Amino acid sequence: FLGGTQDNGTHQLTLPGLGGSVEILGGDGGFVHIDENEPQFQFGATTRSNYMRSINGGASWSVVNYSNTFGQFINPTDYDDMNNRMYTSAGTAGPGSFIRWENPQTGSTFTSVSIVSGTSSAVTSIKVSPYTNNRVYFGSSQARVVRVDNAHTNFPSVTNISGSNFPSAGNTVSSVNTGTSDDFLIATFSNYGSAVPKVLVSSTGGGTSGWQNITGNLPDIPVRWAMFYPEDNDKAILGTEMGIFETDDINGSSTVWVRNSSFPVVRATMLQYRQTDRTLLAST
Repeated sequence: FLGGTQDNGTHQLTLPGLGGSVEILGGDGGFVHIDENEPQFQFGATTRSNYMRSINGGASWSVVNYSNTFGQFINPTDYDDMNNRMYTSAGTAGPGSFIRWENPQTGSTFTSVSIVSGTSSAVTSIKVSPYTNNRVYFGSSQARVVRVDNAHTNFPSVTNISGSNFPSAGNTVSSVNTGTSDDFLIATFSNYGSAVPKVLVSSTGGGTSGWQNITGNLPDIPVRWAMFYPEDNDKAILGTEMGIFETDDINGSSTVWVRNSSFPVVRATMLQYRQTDRTLLAST
């Protein structure tokens, strides 16, 4: 597997556990991806829109740099394994837009696509739907989640699925994830403040009245990532500023979160579930 590390590059590990790794890219390590059905194609990133690509299973790497100005400093990306496209943020240099890497396996063609016109909102989280072809969810720096259908085109269909109980503009959607279908969604916010809901879920595909606040007993800390347990929409796991929290009963405002004591009390930035061998990975 691959992992991006702050200030310490992107590393490749080929054995279980935390043994030795190979640094494949220096500087700030960003988001990484391995194509699930064609694992010879692998991707690393550093700041903004600067990427690395391997076409031989990580044995060697080449540089594909799109921009030193577009994108967040550590730019969120998600990879469409079936259609072989990468979706990234345009950041504040392209407000209300995402960047689509058209041919990440073979080329360097990037397209900027506007999804929210007339706004200063920047894309801060991305999730490619595993259920609906060419559907992508985007979270923003202005407390908004949108569903984009036909995201592979230059004029996609954009639906604002934010909830009326979302926090005010200026709060950051740090992650959006799906459960067993596109009806089941979970979204998180990474801002401090007791009035800011940190975790919300939907069983109806989102929408104005479609979200339920399940922050429950969480401390007032940023939540960086969330996912449902595999095949169970009643359980969830969070990556937070204080490690990992879990619940085995999503129950609205009464949801009880328990910190995982075997994980250190450090910022957990991302959680990934690898279907091929049912492995859960956490990055700090």
